[in-house]
Amino acid sequence: MKRFLASVAEKRDKIVTSEDVVVNGMGRELYEKFFRGYTRKQWGLDPSELDAQVTARVPVRASRDDRYFTDKFQAMPARGFTRMFENMLDHPNIKIMLNTDYQEVQHEISHESLIFTGPVDQYFGYRYGELPYRCLEFKHETHHKPVFQSAPVVNYPNEYAYTRITEFKYLTGQEHPLTSIVYEYPRADGDPYYPIPRPDNAALYKKYHALADETPNVHFVGRLATYRYYNMDQVVGQALALYSRLSGLTRTEALAVA
Repeated sequence: MKRFLASVAEKRDKIVTSEDVVVNGMGRELYEKFFRGYTRKQWGLDPSELDAQVTARVPVRASRDDRYFTDKFQAMPARGFTRMFENMLDHPNIKIMLNTDYQEVQHEISHESLIFTGPVDQYFGYRYGELPYRCLEFKHETHHKPVFQSAPVVNYPNEYAYTRITEFKYLTGQEHPLTSIVYEYPRADGDPYYPIPRPDNAALYKKYHALADETPNVHFVGRLATYRYYNMDQVVGQALALYSRLSGLTRTEALAVA
């Protein structure tokens, strides 16, 4: 496999865009078959218009390891993410306000320190304009069969309007005569999911980042607040790092408390 990829790769002197990453590593034919169509659907942009980090995130295997990540330990929380968040929020000092715009209540809630995980441009009233995000629409279905597809996640790089189908039973180990799946449709509008990695967007975020640094007692955490394309484990790591900094605990102590 390594010899084959090396034989079809079209080496680029400088890696700047997502197209450069793939063509440099595996040539144009595989780029057209697997990457270009998917990227256009997911981001609404051609890979040549996106930073290299987008496709650089996708691992290329020269083995039969079919996992997306290579971490030694990979698992969901023992009782699922819902229970994990329920445990985190189960405290007398925590009050949850649903369907509430932060800006409508920010002057009603007294606080010494604020941890903000929403869009950073929204926090500052879009002072320099809106940061662009890519959104998703989910279509859920239940099927009267034990299994719907042959893997937990199947990507559709070229056909259909959706990018992938996820079948949850593979991830949970659940056994049931029915199965639930979800289709993912990328959208330009809706709840923000993905910061769009482009040089002009990065330049705009730098302005908001400077404002964030100048804002006392407010800590910006997560994908939207730091305009970064984080994975779940990276966001958890960022949250633990902030907690250890605020609490005066070491990272190991913070993890033990969490």
